[in-house]
Parts: sequence; structure tokens; C-alpha cells
Amino acid sequence: MLAKINEALRQGNYPAALAAARAAVAAQPDNAAAHHLLGVSLQRSADVAGARAAFERAIALGPDQSNLHFSLASLDLAQGNNDAAMQGLKQSLALDPNQLGAYVTLVHLAMARRDLAEAERNLRLAQRVNSEHPQVLVAEGYVAQARGNADQALRCFTEAAQADPSLAAAQLALGMAFLARGTWPFAEQALSNSLALDPSRAPNTLRALAEARRRQGKAEETLATLDELLALYPAEHAARGLRAEILIATGKGDVALPDYLALLAERPDHAHTLRQAAGLLVQLDRIDEALALAEAALEKSPASDELWMLRLNLSGRVGEGAKSLLDRWQDANPDSVACLELLADFHNTSGETALAEAYADRALAQNPLLHSSALIKIQAEMQRDPAQALARADALLPHASSAMPQRNLLGWSAMALDALGRYDEAGERWRAMLRHPGDNQLPPPRAVSADQAPDGEIEGTLVWSPVGVRAEFVLGEIQRQLGERVQLDRIGSTSADDGFGLLRFTPDHAEAGSAARWRASLQAMGLDPATAVDWLPHLDGYTLAALRGAKVLALLTDPRDAFLNWIIHGSLQGYLPAPELGLAADWLAAGLEALADHRDAQPDSTTLAFLDRDAGTASMVIERALGLTQPLPALFGTGARFPAGHWRQYRDAFGPEFARLTPVAVRLGYPLG
Repeated sequence: MLAKINEALRQGNYPAALAAARAAVAAQPDNAAAHHLLGVSLQRSADVAGARAAFERAIALGPDQSNLHFSLASLDLAQGNNDAAMQGLKQSLALDPNQLGAYVTLVHLAMARRDLAEAERNLRLAQRVNSEHPQVLVAEGYVAQARGNADQALRCFTEAAQADPSLAAAQLALGMAFLARGTWPFAEQALSNSLALDPSRAPNTLRALAEARRRQGKAEETLATLDELLALYPAEHAARGLRAEILIATGKGDVALPDYLALLAERPDHAHTLRQAAGLLVQLDRIDEALALAEAALEKSPASDELWMLRLNLSGRVGEGAKSLLDRWQDANPDSVACLELLADFHNTSGETALAEAYADRALAQNPLLHSSALIKIQAEMQRDPAQALARADALLPHASSAMPQRNLLGWSAMALDALGRYDEAGERWRAMLRHPGDNQLPPPRAVSADQAPDGEIEGTLVWSPVGVRAEFVLGEIQRQLGERVQLDRIGSTSADDGFGLLRFTPDHAEAGSAARWRASLQAMGLDPATAVDWLPHLDGYTLAALRGAKVLALLTDPRDAFLNWIIHGSLQGYLPAPELGLAADWLAAGLEALADHRDAQPDSTTLAFLDRDAGTASMVIERALGLTQPLPALFGTGARFPAGHWRQYRDAFGPEFARLTPVAVRLGYPLG
């Protein structure tokens, strides 16, 4: 009968084992072995109290049997009764110094206490009993792992799994070792084997299997493992968060939302979870719920900068003013550097420079390296004391670790040097600045020659302002007077599809940059091409040939001033000059030469308005060219630019570039030097 119980246990048929064990105890109530097997069957069936009673009865009947004490010690260990377990293991070994399982268990207990010396001592005792036993090999592997010998550990685990493929502990150890090495398929296989052999479904094994599958990009298999883990252990918060992230990555954000909401119910102020949940709610047009969650988080953690930033981001979705939220944030956390910086930026943008500087001072008092606040101070100091602005920028430059802060600081230090009359040094700083690309800028399109243009002819007016010419104010006044006839949609937009936008055309397109596409684009906007006034971001021989017949109005300044303003202050087009400034000068010169050639060939339909000369004359030229009925009130707005002729201060610093631009400047009527 006892053999029948053992066979059922070996097969994992615990109900059959338990029934046979009960029958054996009933038939032989004084048989210690029967009570012992009943205890094992009850333990495998999760009846811990019953198992304990059976083991204690077995010990009472056979107090000198080492294996009975070992089983009770193992049960104590499983329940966390380490002191009782230690006593049981010692008793087991006192009765049988060759009780292998006791030595192995003592190894694991010592490892749990990080007592490697004691673990090694018990490992040596176990190896004296049977060094080839799979459980001993597993213990040896763990000790080797703790000593930093990962290769030896893997060999031990592999030998253990090969010696006894049905040993779940060996498969688990092997799977974890493969996981640590990043050999995900092998880890998955071993961990799957362990779970198949161990019906207890330990959470650490399920977690590890989910990770092995996730690392292989097996989204559905990973989700299935996480589903099983959470069904057994609902409090596994990390698994819930991982499941939600995978669901989002697979386009199932609505399914992920309940996981995030469950996590927030446990911890409302967990910023990452809140960010994910709020994002999903916004996508589902449930903004009120997102706001409520953010407010609940702030109620729990009112001093959290991360939560305030999240709440601030949500404010734009519902049209809230940022200032009221920033005031709440400061009330909750008066010394928050993040809040002080945002307040400084807010007031700076609003033109309240004194308030902006005051908040920047408070932020910098806590962290002198804050980039945004430092720039506000530098801008303010430029007006009062350029030398002080230069000193601040120079002090911060060694600490700027990314391209944009370096670009900003180099640019402002160059501006300070310019204000101090140190032009050669300023030129070097600007060259260094341009080696750090700016954000959201486009490379200039390549110049294309007239002979590549398709045949075509248009009516209408083209307006061009080269890079570096501050034409925004003039263009705005033209649009104010002519209304919808003026097409300025190309400014800041790359979506123009007629082949003459910021990105120009794709040369392999059948109608790339053609007169037909130009007309069709305007007609699609409800404009009459014959009376339209279209601002072009770029001009070259191709453009003028493809749009033959148009009236052309160019808004110009000295090309050398335009070049200087472009590389330093940027352009209406948003084109980024090449770090090799010779190429940038070549490109600008090519566009201006195409204009000069067109002026020479078509003088009656080409008008040049020189914005840097007499303002009254330039205004009249523009008014006549476009048929304006009101005089232009001014030519320039408040945008950053150098005064006319400032290029002469940089004759040495940008000598080669100016030499390239001087011939076309002379052709357009500017002096040689």
C-alpha cells in the first residue's frame, strides 16, 4: 500500500496519493511511515495544518527516524519558521549524519543569511555523502554563483538538470542562470520546464518566464504568463504595470487602462502610472477623469514636482491658464526649483522681465547651473552689463552637456562679445555655435538650374525674401491690406505640395515644381492665380524658369548683412546654415545670382525693394509693385537683427564668406566694401 502512495506522489496525482495514505493510516494506525506519507500527501495538497499533525504523529511513532524530522523541518521552513526548521534539521542529522537533504537545506538557509562560509561548510558535508546528487549540484551552483563564478554555476545547474530532468529546482536554477546571461530562449525553455514540474506556480518563476518571453518580443505569450501570475497573485503590482505597458505597445490601450487604475487605487501618487493612465484617458476623451486622478495624486503628495508637471500638461487640454496652476504649485512647494524656473519662463514670455529675473535668481540660488534661469539672467545682463553676461555664459559652458545648451550659451557669449566690440572673438564663438545643430530646422534645399525646369507660364506675383532678411513685418502688412490674395502658408509649414515649399520638390515627380501644380495649389485654396501674391521661401534658376511670366518682388538687404543675420539670428524659412559656412555662403549667393540674372533678363517684371536703405523709398517701391492703397507704417518689427552695415565689423572673422557674397552684392547695387 505504501508503494501505491509513493507512485501516486511521483506521478503528481495528489488526490489518489491522499486517498491511499488515509487508507493506509486507517489500516495501520501505528505505522510511522504511513503517517509520514499522509503528511507528504497533505502538504502537496496544500493542507499545511494536516501535514504538520501527520508529521508530528509520525515522529511520535518513530522518533529515531531521521527522514521524519527532516520532513517536519522542511514544512517549518516553508512556513517561515526558521528556528524550528534549524532544530529539526540538526535532529535529523544527529540521527543520520548521511541525511543528504538536511545538508542541502542548510546550504540554502546559510545562503539566505548571506553566510557563504557556512554554506560552503554544509556543501562539503553534502558532497561527502553524494557529490553527484542533482540537489547537491544545484546547491553547489548557487554557492558558485554567490562567489561570482557564473560559468561554474551554469555547469552545475546543467549537470543537475541532465541528471534528473524531473527536478523542478534544477530547471528553475538553470532558467534563472540563462536569464542572467540574456540567453532568453534557453531561459524560457528551462523556466517552462520548472513550471510544468512544480504545481505550486511560484511567483518568482512566473515573473522570470514573463521576462524571458518579453525579451524575445513574444507579446502574446508574455501577456498569457502575466495573466496567470496576476490570477494567482493579484498583489504583483510590477507585473500589472508590465502587462499594461505591453498592452499599450500592442495597441490595446483601452484594455490596459483597468490595470493602471487598479495600481492607482493602491498608490494614487505613483507618477509613472498616473502619466500612463492620464494619457490613455485623454485619448479616450475622458479628460475629466484624468484631471480627477491628477488632483487625487496631488492631494496625497502635494510637494511632488513630477505630479505638478503632469497636472500642468493636462491643463492645456482644458484651456486652463498655466499661471494659476503655477501659483498653486508654489504654494504647495515654495522652494521647488522646477516651479521657480517655470514661473521665470512664464513672466519672461509675458515680457515681465523684472519678475522673470527675480524668479530666476531664486532658482539659481539653489542650483547655479540651471540652464533656463541662467539664460534669463544672461538676457537681462546683456542690457545692463554685457561683460557680466559674458562671464556668466563662460562659467556655464563647461557644464553644458548637450547640444542645445551648448549652442545657446555659445550664441549668447558671442552676442556679449559683439556688444563689447570684440568681433573676432565673437566670430569664433558663432562658428562654434553652428557646429551644434538647432532644433526644428531644415537644411536649405539644393539650388536647381533653369535648364532643368519644365515649360510653363503663370500670371500672378511672387515675393521672395532671402534668409537673414527680417521681412515678417512687411509681409504681415501686405497680407493685412490684400487679405486672402496673399499666400503666406509656406512659412513654418512643410506641407505645401506644389513643389515650391520649404522642402521644394522631389525631382522624380512627374509634375515636380511645375506651373500647373502651382496654379492647382492656389485654386484648391480658393485663390485666383492671376491675382495671387505668393511668398516663396527659396529662389533659384529653376523656380524662375518654371514660373515664367510672373511678376517678382524681392525684399532685400545687403547680402553680407543677410548672411550674418541668418547664421546668428536665424531666418523666416527656418533653414539651418551648414556648419561649413562656405557652403552656406555659396547657397545664399546662388539664389541671389539667380535673382540678378532674372532682373537683367526681365527688368520690367522684376522689382527689388531694399529694406536697409531709405525706408520711404522702399515702402513706395513695395506699394507700387503690389498695388497697395495704404503706405507701409514701417519695414521692420521687433525681431532680432543687426543694424545695416554691421557685416563690416566681421570682415576678418567671416572674410572668405563675405568674399563669396560681395560680387552679387555689387550686382544688386551695394558697395564693394
